[in-house]
Amino acid sequence: MLEVIDHSVSQERFHLVDCSACGFRFTNPRPASNELGRYYQSADYISHTNAAHSLRDRVYQRVRRFALAQKCRLVSRYEPYGHVLDVGCGTGEFLAFLKSCGYLAHGVEPNLKAREMAIATHALKIVPDLDAVRRAEGFRVITLWHVLEHLPGLHVTLKKLFSLLADGGLLIIAVPDRSSWDASHYGADWAAWDVPRHVSHFRQQDIKRLLHEHGFELDSIKRMWFDAPYVAMLSEGIRGKGQRTALVIGGLVGMWSNLVALISGRPASSSLYIARKGKA
Repeated sequence: MLEVIDHSVSQERFHLVDCSACGFRFTNPRPASNELGRYYQSADYISHTNAAHSLRDRVYQRVRRFALAQKCRLVSRYEPYGHVLDVGCGTGEFLAFLKSCGYLAHGVEPNLKAREMAIATHALKIVPDLDAVRRAEGFRVITLWHVLEHLPGLHVTLKKLFSLLADGGLLIIAVPDRSSWDASHYGADWAAWDVPRHVSHFRQQDIKRLLHEHGFELDSIKRMWFDAPYVAMLSEGIRGKGQRTALVIGGLVGMWSNLVALISGRPASSSLYIARKGKA
């Protein structure tokens, strides 16, 4: 059991507990559904605010601009057109990029401020939860970019995603990987624990099992190379480093974590799963 502090909002302590049967790791205690929203009320939560005030925010914005094009190329490699649903779309930058490339872009975003910003800025179709998504759309692609770890009802969510995808449709899931070198290096200070907003903490075998149980056929697993330096920079900040020092040291630690992954076959700081909807 590992004790981790919520450094972003509450400074409360939470425990990471492993299932004795399967080793799946989860945050304990998990905040009640009606309490969870307050843990996202922070100016530092950039996916809800699109801020660019601090050095960390500016680094995030620069990397994101490159990553958006990369994500779009990934989607187009598998599905060159059609309806796309981005779950946890934040302020809508990824969907806006897809829309500019000719896709029919839809989103789910529970945070009211982020949802209103996405609609006002990009004229997107955004709803507050999966239950509000129209099944008639027949989505060719559903993406969850660092979202699944936030969702308490994993089995219910995957059942809904399966029902929303068209036959043979593509599911793309990106999550932090607790088997990475940087997770071991930082221990309780690893920024990607992000308690209590992250309620689940995955290994590759956890995602493989969930996909299989819910009728998805795994196509491939990819490493997300840009995540390690950014997570390491945040982790150095947790350890008390100033922004510029954290940027330098975090960059070096992140590159080392990626090198370890490349040489040893170990997962990177985040893993990307590409799967297809199988036959029901």
